[in-house]
Amino acid sequence: MPATPERIAVEAPRDAELHEYWAVPDSPEWWAPAPDDAERVAYREALLLRLGAAANLEPRALLRRQRAVHAVIPGDGAREAENSDALLSGQVGTIAPASCLEWRLFQRQARRFPMLERPTEFAAYILRGQGELHIYLSGADRVGGRLSGEVRARVIADVARGFEPVAHLHNHPFMFDRQVGDRTWATPETLADIAGALAPSLSDVQLYRGMVEEFGLRGAWVTNGLDSAHFPWAAFDRLAGWP
Repeated sequence: MPATPERIAVEAPRDAELHEYWAVPDSPEWWAPAPDDAERVAYREALLLRLGAAANLEPRALLRRQRAVHAVIPGDGAREAENSDALLSGQVGTIAPASCLEWRLFQRQARRFPMLERPTEFAAYILRGQGELHIYLSGADRVGGRLSGEVRARVIADVARGFEPVAHLHNHPFMFDRQVGDRTWATPETLADIAGALAPSLSDVQLYRGMVEEFGLRGAWVTNGLDSAHFPWAAFDRLAGWP
């Protein structure tokens, strides 16, 4: 990403909360599969080392692993598992290697907080129009995040000027050495979940549906830095979300 984005001020920011904006030419290179640069190779090798004998970073294997965890959690666990099933079966969404754009956004957050040692999540809006990409990236020192009204207002203003809200992107980081009640929101039922799987959560889906209604979001992307899942807006009603 260009080195000097615009920083967007928000009211009462949390620790390490950062919101950035870029306007860049809409070049085909952004949409191509990300090359294996040195950081990406090191990230993959470190993941394989942490996984040990169970090492398998194939996205469907990660989905099956997470599905098995969710399926036995009382309450809404089975509904979370439905989204893994829908992606695994091909009913909704597609899985492919992360694009250059997805990797660069993941990389920017990972340079702030190393993803294995201190996993965090980021979120980005990607808009396209008039030969440009408008990119809004938000991140902080935490797993999970919050919506910024100030950023959302900028997105809505871009849409009003003719920019297409192509996607909302966020990452599902891998999380190792979890403990109940830690910064990864681990519970006794989810301790075995190393995450990194690409199915959206119930909360994610509800968020997407609201964005469709508010400003016509066209798609949602979930990445782990290596691979990504893409969901068109028409699929949101076929995914499980909060009632």
